Amino acid sequence: LDYVNPLSDKAKLEAGLEARLFNTDINYDSTGISVNADQDETPNNGDEFIPTPSTDFNYKRTIYSAYLTYGKTFEKWSYQFGARVENAIDEAKATNYLENSTEVIPFKNDYFQVYPSAFFTYTPSEKNSYQASVSRRVDRPGLDQVNPIREWSTPRISSFGNTELKPQFTNSIELNYTRKLDNGSITGGVFYRIIEDEINRAVYIDRLDFDKTILTYDNFDTTTAYGIELSSNYRPTKWWNFNASFDLYSQTQTGFTETLNTPEGQEPTLSDIDVSKIEINNLAWNFRMNNNFKVTKKLTLSAFGMYRSSQKGLQFKRKPMYFVNTGLRYSFLDDMATFSFNYNDIFNTMQFRFDGKRPYPSVGQFNWESNTWSIGLSYRFGGGKYRALQRKNRDNDEKSGSGGFI
Repeated sequence: LDYVNPLSDKAKLEAGLEARLFNTDINYDSTGISVNADQDETPNNGDEFIPTPSTDFNYKRTIYSAYLTYGKTFEKWSYQFGARVENAIDEAKATNYLENSTEVIPFKNDYFQVYPSAFFTYTPSEKNSYQASVSRRVDRPGLDQVNPIREWSTPRISSFGNTELKPQFTNSIELNYTRKLDNGSITGGVFYRIIEDEINRAVYIDRLDFDKTILTYDNFDTTTAYGIELSSNYRPTKWWNFNASFDLYSQTQTGFTETLNTPEGQEPTLSDIDVSKIEINNLAWNFRMNNNFKVTKKLTLSAFGMYRSSQKGLQFKRKPMYFVNTGLRYSFLDDMATFSFNYNDIFNTMQFRFDGKRPYPSVGQFNWESNTWSIGLSYRFGGGKYRALQRKNRDNDEKSGSGGFI
């Protein structure tokens, strides 16, 4: 429910109420077996095969919120103040059906938050604009990040979600300058961010088998970052236009990690697991660029490239990742029909590579099925124009997962 009141030609008041009710139930039926590596329960008996438990996972998220904003423009200045308040309840219940028993793992997180924001804009001329903003936002865990059902596994590692994952909160301060050019615009800015309870991939030692690890998600302590951002939308010629962005930032991350320190010649025990708080400092950068080339009135080519620099984390160092996508669009039949062809990751370089020392020395690489191509054909019937129902655009406030990767 949204309410807008234009108080005058230069002032506006907005208010709204919202309820989000999310309920999902996942049933996982298993007839498989796995090795019971719990040496405390099966001492000196070697490997014992036990059924993999079936699981019923229920996850509910209830959010009630209200917002209020006030904005005003006068001469070359404008500002907007606002706040959103919300009460959120996350409830999870995982029921594991074992061979002779049932195990229930409940979790509930009830929290109240206020998200204030303030935006200021100064426009001394048509071609120059300065912006300053202060804000607080939330990123809640996605369903794949809280689902405790095993996503995938190898002989040494298994991937699960974390039902006790909490949302992360980001406090930001930004200063930006925008310059309008004859054929586009360019924006540059600086930022400072503090992320509380940052959601990240985490690797822990498997308590049932010390030779194995658990890949999951967890809330790290605090992450602070400051840096610069540049973006541009420009048309150098009549047949070429591009969008490009670049960011460079310094980041400090703190959190708890595990290491296994077993005396030489002895079997590992729980007391050999050391938990310590560490701090990592980073300098990283990212670049992306999207190009469109108009060959004729009917034929357009496109090329997109992305590069992400190496980055150190609490447990791993992520190596650089980069890829290039290409495509074309051709219109025919008086622009009523369109043929498209897309070729993604043309050099087959989209690989996630990492190495680390916590909890064990490790080197790894994940490969997406990214080297793909597709063909499309569309036809537009009729010539009428349709107008979609306009609604206030809202973010889903969810932290995206990593597709099973670190």
